[in-house]
Amino acid sequence: MTERSGFGWIAQPALFETPPETDPGAASIARDLVAVDDRHIALARESGFDTIWVEDHMGWGDKAHLECFSTMSWLAGRHPGLRYGTMVCGQAFRNPAYLAKLAVTMQLLTDGQFILGIGAGNNPTEHRQFGYAFPPPRERLAQTEEAIAIIQALWAGPHATVKGQHYAIEDATVAPRPDRPIPLMIGGGGERVTLRLVARYADWWCADVGTVEAFARKSRILDEHCRKVGRDPAEITRSQATWVSVEEDSDRAIRWPDLHIVAGTPDEVTRELLAFLDAGVQHFQLRFMDFPDTAGMERFVSRVLPHLRDHA
Repeated sequence: MTERSGFGWIAQPALFETPPETDPGAASIARDLVAVDDRHIALARESGFDTIWVEDHMGWGDKAHLECFSTMSWLAGRHPGLRYGTMVCGQAFRNPAYLAKLAVTMQLLTDGQFILGIGAGNNPTEHRQFGYAFPPPRERLAQTEEAIAIIQALWAGPHATVKGQHYAIEDATVAPRPDRPIPLMIGGGGERVTLRLVARYADWWCADVGTVEAFARKSRILDEHCRKVGRDPAEITRSQATWVSVEEDSDRAIRWPDLHIVAGTPDEVTRELLAFLDAGVQHFQLRFMDFPDTAGMERFVSRVLPHLRDHA
């Protein structure tokens, strides 16, 4: 059966613009992260959020940016009891067998409260800058499917052999193996291949940032893929990555021309998120556009969240 978790906060390890001539240094960045994330995670916990998601990127230009798994381990140690997940691992950044081992370790360290998110990668610049190949979409998706096959074979154990065109393991084992299933989340919205992979392999689907109409259309297509592979669509938790800007004055809300942001007054944001719920969203992964300030999140918690909970 699908999980119905509700709301998660996206931790943002890309902190602030830090040109080389003004780089504050690692110690200062760490102190900033402590202060920023502690405030947001404390508010998330108090408000009933149950998941914390950490992005997986190699860097964002001159922004100070921390690595996904080490940051997530640190956060989980400071804030136990929440579920943690990757949003989402670029499959090219790690050997899939190594990623399977990382996931098992996180599962153990969080007492079974870990979700592995994975995707084909969508940023050619960071791949090129850090020496990772970025082949055409068809090849990246084939790599992703092979990576998933290896990860799930190692989780199932005790010994796994998978020989693919891009990745292979031979008589490999991950010890200890997970003591309970690790949910696998696939991110993306490609209608012919990505959603087919979701139907075949995933426990969660993370829809790309977008409109209600885009989510509804892709959700229907996912249902079709599930029927083709003989799977009950209700087995897949459908989550929506959602960038949010909540302001008392709608004109002050942040809106970008090339990315859909749920923006406006508390009433406007509520109406749009209720529409997402009606379209079938079961979990929101939320990023607040005024980060590292907490004002937008606080407005969301007090003025929007109660209406969403009543509706759900």
